[in-house]
Amino acid sequence: MSNVKTKKEQVDAKELSFEGALHELTALVEKLELGQMSLEDSVASFEQGVQLSRRCEALLDAAEQRLDVLNEPKK
Repeated sequence: MSNVKTKKEQVDAKELSFEGALHELTALVEKLELGQMSLEDSVASFEQGVQLSRRCEALLDAAEQRLDVLNEPKK
């Protein structure tokens, strides 16, 4: 039996905090590195990983923009 989450069980990456998405992504990578998943499960995990990675990137970009605004010199 596979330990990979089905589509219904997968968390919506758009709802996760940065820390939550990073935790899920790290867990997926660890499972993939074991090399014990079927091809179908590996592809599904990779797809979920891409979504999680994009979520992390979007949250980091938003945080960077907020910091840029704060660091702008006063006019």
